[in-house]
Amino acid sequence: MNIIRQLKTNIFSATAKLLKNSNIPFWLDTNTLLALMGKKMELSLLHYNNVRLSIPGEYFSQLLALLEQLGFANRFYLIPNKSGRQWIENEYCRLAVLNRWKHRTKAFKIFITPKYKVNNHYRWVDKRSCKEINGKYYEKLDDIQIYGHSFPVPQYTEEYLKVRFGKDWKNPNLKWIASIDDNTIVNDSLLENIALNKVINESPLEKIQLQEGDYHQRMKNMLLKTIDILNKNGFKYWLEAGTLLGIMRDGDLIQWDYDADLGIPADTADEIMKLRLNFLPNYLIKRRRVQTPWLPGDTRVIKVKTPWEKIRQINFHVDLFCVYPVKNKYRWVDSDALKHVDRKYYDTLSTIEWEGRTINIPNHIEEYLSLRYGNWQIPKQNYNAGLHDGAIAEKGF
Repeated sequence: MNIIRQLKTNIFSATAKLLKNSNIPFWLDTNTLLALMGKKMELSLLHYNNVRLSIPGEYFSQLLALLEQLGFANRFYLIPNKSGRQWIENEYCRLAVLNRWKHRTKAFKIFITPKYKVNNHYRWVDKRSCKEINGKYYEKLDDIQIYGHSFPVPQYTEEYLKVRFGKDWKNPNLKWIASIDDNTIVNDSLLENIALNKVINESPLEKIQLQEGDYHQRMKNMLLKTIDILNKNGFKYWLEAGTLLGIMRDGDLIQWDYDADLGIPADTADEIMKLRLNFLPNYLIKRRRVQTPWLPGDTRVIKVKTPWEKIRQINFHVDLFCVYPVKNKYRWVDSDALKHVDRKYYDTLSTIEWEGRTINIPNHIEEYLSLRYGNWQIPKQNYNAGLHDGAIAEKGF
């Protein structure tokens, strides 16, 4: 859907009307602004799947109280601040408005980001990246007139786009990623003085720990069954993340973990999904997809679950993370974070003996664990894979 069609949708019209009638200032921002400027200047700029708006942060609570006025056909959800920092005044960093009957991963959405004035700058969080920009762009707004419609935009619009997207914004990077490439991401030296903050767990699934009841043995059985199936059918895999850490450090799964992790080459995902009957009747497998320019494909992970925990919505599963080769790195998405490591760790694998089996692990294992976990030989119960992993490519948290 091109930018003009997006801005003519009922859901955008309803959102813009609510903001205007409530005297809440708003402006088109980021990718939406870039696409609209491209349309106005007759440039071949990019089209994006959703519309992005921003508002001054002091109006965010007011907006939340008004959202029911959008009508029964629309719904919304809040996106938590995942930066782990007290960079903004709210534990949520964004609001998404979408059609009530559409699945959130596939629906056309209106994203609204509150931006908070601090001295002469505005601050906001983009998922986990803390950002800041000179306040002059938002203090007064301009309008873009196109096809008989007027849309509010930041002042000094072209300069603003240059700040956000770089000097070549008229010829944008097709792989531009807001949490990596945006020039408003704050640097680490500034964040060092910002207090830490607990990240909200937005998962609807109940979390368990393997030390509870018989979960530990059942997880080990599910992991070993998955490994046996992969070995029998000749698929490449390796122990990954907390599962690798626990087995290498303690010789066993981490007691306070709730799942197990493997890595697989992404180009084997389709063939592995054909093995679903091999997992029955005790286990089910399901593919989870993601749309991001970070990956050249859309399969994020294959999950192995028990029917019982799936019905009860308990977060108890084996993750097979799909890893993509991109230049001299391997990339994947984990805990909603974009991650990568050098190819030397996965191109050739090492092995260990565990539970009567020869099992694959990444090459250069101690170096790999140090990259991911720092001092990996010391247990850290407050470790957050979306914040503390040395493989995260994103910035500003």
